[in-house]
Amino acid sequence: MSDGGRTRREFLRDGGLVALGAAALSAGPRWAGGPRLVRAAGPVKGGVLKVAQIGDPPTLDCIATTADVTATDTQSMLESLFALDAKGVPQPMLATAEQWSNGNLTLTMPLRQGVTFHDGSPMTAADVVASLKRWLKLASLGQETAAEVKDITAKDDRTVVIQLAHPVGLLTSYLANPNNMAAIMPRGLLEQHGDKPVPTPIGTGPYRLAEWKPDAHIKLVRWDKYVPVSQPPSGYAGQRIAYLDEVQILPIPDGNTRLAGLQSGQFDVAFQISADQYAQVTGSPSLTPQIVKPDSWLIFNLNKKMRMFTNPKLRLAFLKAIDCKPVMEAAFGPPEFWSIASPTIGYLAYQDDTTGAPAYNHPDTTGAKALLKEAGYDGSPIVWLGTKNYEWMYKASLVAKEQLEAVGFKVDLQIMDWATLVQRRAKAESYDVFQTGMGGTPAIPTAMNAIVSEKWPGFWASAKKDAAIQKFNTSVGLADRKAAWSEVQRLFYDEVVAVKVGDFYSLNAAQKRVQAYNNIDYPPFWNVWLGS
Repeated sequence: MSDGGRTRREFLRDGGLVALGAAALSAGPRWAGGPRLVRAAGPVKGGVLKVAQIGDPPTLDCIATTADVTATDTQSMLESLFALDAKGVPQPMLATAEQWSNGNLTLTMPLRQGVTFHDGSPMTAADVVASLKRWLKLASLGQETAAEVKDITAKDDRTVVIQLAHPVGLLTSYLANPNNMAAIMPRGLLEQHGDKPVPTPIGTGPYRLAEWKPDAHIKLVRWDKYVPVSQPPSGYAGQRIAYLDEVQILPIPDGNTRLAGLQSGQFDVAFQISADQYAQVTGSPSLTPQIVKPDSWLIFNLNKKMRMFTNPKLRLAFLKAIDCKPVMEAAFGPPEFWSIASPTIGYLAYQDDTTGAPAYNHPDTTGAKALLKEAGYDGSPIVWLGTKNYEWMYKASLVAKEQLEAVGFKVDLQIMDWATLVQRRAKAESYDVFQTGMGGTPAIPTAMNAIVSEKWPGFWASAKKDAAIQKFNTSVGLADRKAAWSEVQRLFYDEVVAVKVGDFYSLNAAQKRVQAYNNIDYPPFWNVWLGS
């Protein structure tokens, strides 16, 4: 997994793994902050929705890959036992409840009845057990969880039981994660393909796969036997209704082509529009911009293992030298696409706008200069690993370099391609700082924030942090997890682990006739309908 991959949500896909349940991966719901689409009188069935995305998925087997395009393309046809609501809290989907017992070592999950796969066969506990065992073996979060799972069994055809060696408080969040989803498929299909990707997945969702022609299209059609849950829609959770006859997903690698096709009416929805094209979207009377937030946050990550930033006073001087607003303006342009309003290093249920606020974004040139003198700074240059592969990273580093030099630091900004940067940042002896984006699933902040791992570049070693992460990972109650994560955030600022610069967002767009479009991280096509 790298924190500078094809999209901003793939930033952790070359990074290291964190503590149990904290695989660095992209995933998680981010809700639209842009204008809402105009609604017609009421939902109507029918029509074909044409969606332009950046390219083809490597596979449509979501357990076999963390690719964003696969997560989006399969969201409406494959389902898991739980789904994340608008606050990032798991809600029952194919399960009807989570029942913890035995000191939180046993999770019992009754299954919904009357659920059928797209081949017409009924879903049973045997299918669920086979699917979950495959998820433990192949998926990122599954692999991280597997060591704590003693067994998965079918108590009867309607009930599945997971036995744990130690409590895994976020287990239902892992099972609800929309990327690398713990999708439930027929046992026979999984046995047929083993550990290899399933070429034609069979799910239980409101749409089924009709055809995939690589480099041409993916066609999903309404599954008329689908029976939705009764709860109101919220994020990925709640009621799912297939109004559209068909969804056509089209690989369009060029961003300008995606926008031009949207403007001409060739496409109904287009993903990953450049922020530089925001004015074109807002200037088109037929289009509605969809700003996806929260998305990710820009970080200047300090090497705390070796070299100059082992000195806490120099880390604090670095923090006081940074004025966040000019950096974010240079990196991301229009203010609709960034924010410096909160010190939070977690989103949704873990949003914390208070902890660290006295330290976040309080530039202090005089204080920074004084700290350099106290620390005995000898003028040695900061070795900053930079890149032009991501323009926003490069622009951010240029502004920060000026700010640091203004207080007395010397900065050696070394520009290289992203692949080289990823290799060099793993070598603590070779650098002092690099810039990147923290992105991932807001419902699992340890997966979103690779910084919590001592093994990940930056190398944050802290016994207090480890204790807070342990509490976070083992607590079943949301309140306890929130308190533990706020403690991690407090330590992040107290120990000056890195510099959070600000939050930044991404842009999708849709025709105004597209109704009830749910602009979350991996936008599903259920509940969407076409107006006039």
